[in-house]
Amino acid sequence: METQEKEFKSIEVFNVTSDIYSQAITGELIGMSNFATLAETIDDPHEKMEAVEHADSERRHAEGFMAYAKKLGLNVNINLKGSYWNRIREQFLNYAAKKDFIACIIIQEVMLEAFAISMYTDAGNALGGASKKLFLSIAEEEKEHMDHSVELLQEELHKDPDTFIKKFEGIHFNCMTILSEFSARTDLKGHCGVCNGDCMKNALHHVNLNVDSLRGNALALYAKALDTIGIPGEKSIVWIAKLPA
Repeated sequence: METQEKEFKSIEVFNVTSDIYSQAITGELIGMSNFATLAETIDDPHEKMEAVEHADSERRHAEGFMAYAKKLGLNVNINLKGSYWNRIREQFLNYAAKKDFIACIIIQEVMLEAFAISMYTDAGNALGGASKKLFLSIAEEEKEHMDHSVELLQEELHKDPDTFIKKFEGIHFNCMTILSEFSARTDLKGHCGVCNGDCMKNALHHVNLNVDSLRGNALALYAKALDTIGIPGEKSIVWIAKLPA
């Protein structure tokens, strides 16, 4: 409690900051687990090592968040079985079991990274101080991962546009539906299992954030990624419009 009183203006700010860090750490550990799983499905030794390297990068991000959360004395709750994160993980495992490398890249490096980059940027700017530096630096590293994967997916689309777009559409509704429920104004599927107490969405105003902006910015970055990959705008707009809000 002593750290809390020194570092935070109120118990409300302390609690919502704790929840923001909890979500970030849990998300990074999910990403680490996803890349570790992906490595097991890859036969090419160089690609396998690259997947392991990505897993280690996600681990380092989680450790960075954990170390700073400990320094601040935050009440961090890490729960990889939280309802939304666990459902995303299950989707990834489903595609990994089929050795569908492209589907796994779409989930981890486009969908999850779009939310991570955008929300880390917004959270960092809102929290300020050392938290800002930490969140923005990790967001920049995640952006590098996304940019590299977007180039790979551009090549994949050019091989067979119709098949690729149909495949992407299926993954979109399987996975982005979960992320949209997670970022909706209320928890459409119940408590996330990561936030301490009530949903942090109701307390984001204490750090000058709101869920509508967080969600809107994340979906805008996702839409931009789809456009860069080469998904026709008339399709991606409809896909995003059909997501739960």
